[in-house]
Amino acid sequence: MNQLFTFVLNAGVEERLFGMDAQTFIQLVPHLVNFIILAIVITKILYNPVRNVLNERASRIAREFDEAEAARTAANEIKAQYDQRLKDIELERTAILDDARKLAAERRNTDLAEVKKEVAALKARADIEIAAELARVKDQVEQAIVEVSSEMAGKLLGVTIDPTIHNRLFDEAMAELEATVFKPTAATASA
Repeated sequence: MNQLFTFVLNAGVEERLFGMDAQTFIQLVPHLVNFIILAIVITKILYNPVRNVLNERASRIAREFDEAEAARTAANEIKAQYDQRLKDIELERTAILDDARKLAAERRNTDLAEVKKEVAALKARADIEIAAELARVKDQVEQAIVEVSSEMAGKLLGVTIDPTIHNRLFDEAMAELEATVFKPTAATASA
């Protein structure tokens, strides 16, 4: 560097470096030294704090990214639990509906059986009432026939009929009447 310095000092105006003479170069050296010292000081004072701020920011961003990733993972787990709960609720709903359908079918069958029993009881009671009414009507018809036959026989014969003959004639008339009038029809037999 000494050679360069002497070259610059000994050089003429035509041989000046960047058009500088020795005086300008000598004045420039303290500025260059000040600039280098200022650059070192600024680097120590400003660069390290700025670098530390940037490093802190980078670590904060990385931490926030990790927290966001953890939150996303937790959200995915919660979503999976929610989906599982929905599936469980759907299965439970289906089971409840199936149980309700079975219960309704059982109740319907029970009610239907009770109704059939009631209908059978009503039919039996109606059959008994019909049989009783039939017997009552039969007795009334028998009485009417006895009275009519007694009157007719009395008028035809002009005498009173002996009760044994009367009963025999009555039984014959009733047998004929039952064979024709009280013969059960297909409708009453199936009822």
